[in-house]
Amino acid sequence: MKKIDEEISRKNEDFWDEPCGSQLAQFLGVKDASEASLLKFDQWYLDFYPYLEKHIPFSKLNGMNVLEIGLGYGTVAQRLVEHGAVYSGLDIALGPVKMVRHRIKQIKLEGNAVQGSILQPPFSDQSFDAIVAIGCLHHTGDLQLAIDECYKLLKPGGSLIFMVYYAYSYRRWIQNTSATLKYLLIEIFGGRSVVEKADAKQRSAYDINSKSEAAPHTDWISKKSLRKFCKKFSQCEMSLENIDQATPFKSRERSELLKTIWPKLMGLDLYVKATR
Repeated sequence: MKKIDEEISRKNEDFWDEPCGSQLAQFLGVKDASEASLLKFDQWYLDFYPYLEKHIPFSKLNGMNVLEIGLGYGTVAQRLVEHGAVYSGLDIALGPVKMVRHRIKQIKLEGNAVQGSILQPPFSDQSFDAIVAIGCLHHTGDLQLAIDECYKLLKPGGSLIFMVYYAYSYRRWIQNTSATLKYLLIEIFGGRSVVEKADAKQRSAYDINSKSEAAPHTDWISKKSLRKFCKKFSQCEMSLENIDQATPFKSRERSELLKTIWPKLMGLDLYVKATR
């Protein structure tokens, strides 16, 4: 049995107790968790990530047993429940779990969320028709183990829909050129892995909390390496998404940039549908 880095898990539990999206909520003037306030947050979120519903087939998950890993501010959870999924949520931290429980209770629907780690999931094998994990698995400290555990939790024919950070995005090339070149050389000579452990400066370019602290652990990975990580699955589809207005795209609106070829070539995020 593979040893889990308990220190990373403890740090993740503390860091992510402030649900991902809390700073955005503050920026939007969302000061409570009322139905109206959360609707305001969700509308902004889904407008900002217009491709999300392309990757998560909410309406097709009606009646299916769905596990979400990494709950954030609860937008995806509520949407899954509203579309009739038999919903279970899992998060390393209690804050997001409480948020999702509150959302489900507030809209008077069914579903449950629990605190725990996907590296040691509190569910039986082959329990779920689908697993959704947007921007979570690359923070666990062991991306390969996280994917393997998801595989075990899926029923035959079930799908793992997830997003991880892309190793060859424009941001990585600009901000971390030497590390990206090193990773490319490793892959050229046959290596298949995540990018070597990143320092706080690299991690803070992607995720920070209200104290401006970087997430405890972040992995980046290429398509080739991720295919190896998903080798147990019968099928694996990938596509790149997301872009911001940082160099070299400062002069253009993000909504326009999303329509260009750049997100598909060097986007920040790698979306995957892996079928057991």
